[in-house]
Amino acid sequence: AGVLYLALHILIVRPVRRLTQNMVEFRNDPEGTAPNGTPTSRKDEIGLAQHEFAAMQGDLRLALRQKTRLAELGAAVSKINHDLRNILATAQLVSDRLAVSGDPETRRATPVLLRAIDRAIQLCTQTLQFGRAHEQKPQRTVFSLRDLFSDVGVALGLGKESLVVWENNAPSGLNISADQEQLFRVFMNLGRNAVEAIGEEKSGLIALSAASLANCVVIDFRDNGPGVPEAAQTRLFQAFKSSTKPTGTGLGLAIARDLVEAHGGLLALHRTGDSGTTFRIELPTNVLELPAEESDHSVRAG
Repeated sequence: AGVLYLALHILIVRPVRRLTQNMVEFRNDPEGTAPNGTPTSRKDEIGLAQHEFAAMQGDLRLALRQKTRLAELGAAVSKINHDLRNILATAQLVSDRLAVSGDPETRRATPVLLRAIDRAIQLCTQTLQFGRAHEQKPQRTVFSLRDLFSDVGVALGLGKESLVVWENNAPSGLNISADQEQLFRVFMNLGRNAVEAIGEEKSGLIALSAASLANCVVIDFRDNGPGVPEAAQTRLFQAFKSSTKPTGTGLGLAIARDLVEAHGGLLALHRTGDSGTTFRIELPTNVLELPAEESDHSVRAG
């Protein structure tokens, strides 16, 4: 009886008591730095329970620390956002004076600058107003995709003198019902990523095409950069994880996907390789076909 009691105490009672103590300690300090559970080499049910509990502790502590970090980041962004909005308001006042400048080139560039500042102010206002991570519900209007693509190219600085060609292949008669500002942000994020992939000092091509199907609009965003590394493809749309550059945040594609999904659409990596990368966007929305004007669809922005 004594031997049986001792065996049960060593093999069952003591490990279960240790596991219970670990649970109590974890409950009292879930974000602490104490070791996750007690290492064990047992292969039976108790060993499996100890192993899984240690793994659960590690995952929960990582999630809680990330949540705390994001909360601190959110508070910092709100403060920066507030001050940035005031700075942009000042820039808007100065830009208004440029609109009456005697220099023709300055007058031509001023509307682009004013639209960029207006978009930035609107974004800051929405962030402060809603104070939450998800985007505002799309405010749909009917607009031309071709005109939107041209505006994005100008905002990216891809004009006639740019090394990177902005090729707008959208039909001039294709209009779409969507949130114009949100889709502008989608293509700006895709465009910045494409320019960075190609390299600012290298020549390259960014081509956009769009087609109307039975119940959706399909948009292909293509560049001739080096392609997305295979290691980054599995986390391509994950915030803070998808960037392939040390200075990147990985937010661009995550934001773009969230905005497309808010429209009930889909943004996905269509193909990638040494010859370039293509992202495909499918937007299930009302599409109006207008009489197309005969023009060259392959143009640079501006």
